[in-house]
Amino acid sequence: MAKKNDIGFWIDKKGDAVHEGNVKATEKIKDELVEKLISKACNARDTIFEFKANAFGEVEDYYNLLLQEFGVDEKRNSKKGNLTIENFSGTAKIAISVADRIAFDEKLGIAKIKIDEYLHEITKDANADIQTLITKAFEVDKKGDVNAKKILSLKSYEITHPLWIEAIEIISQATEVVSSKSYIRFYTRENIDEEYKQIPLDIAGV
Repeated sequence: MAKKNDIGFWIDKKGDAVHEGNVKATEKIKDELVEKLISKACNARDTIFEFKANAFGEVEDYYNLLLQEFGVDEKRNSKKGNLTIENFSGTAKIAISVADRIAFDEKLGIAKIKIDEYLHEITKDANADIQTLITKAFEVDKKGDVNAKKILSLKSYEITHPLWIEAIEIISQATEVVSSKSYIRFYTRENIDEEYKQIPLDIAGV
């Protein structure tokens, strides 16, 4: 329900106190509708949160059972990576993936200087598209952060120039995993000749 003061007056968006008799019937219906649906949404969120926790727990229990079967000490292998399990008929599967959030320390600036030196040295012979891609990799977003994927993609370039090799090594030293998040997704299909379709559950944020 809407907020009320000590004597039962309704508090509006401006913070003014309004006597209940002066609140339109449609406003009361709208207030009740919003409160009811918000309450149901919160209950649904809690249900999804509980389901997500239980699903992770049950998959982990199964994985630990496999560790026992193959004589592996689960305490020494507590960190789980990506994992996919499928039902006997191949018509349902559960996929767990782990995504690391990558950040770079102050040495990334040094790597950028080395790459700028490299680009300056080979400007005449460099492919313009490659130069653009390399330069864009260091662009920052509105928060001032670089795109980790673009930075790490520089490692795939087969460039043997000493300055480039040195820069890539510095990037490796500057890279650190600041957090990891696990995701669980569920898929089904009618038969094994079809592509799997994900069951749409927005549980990443809970």
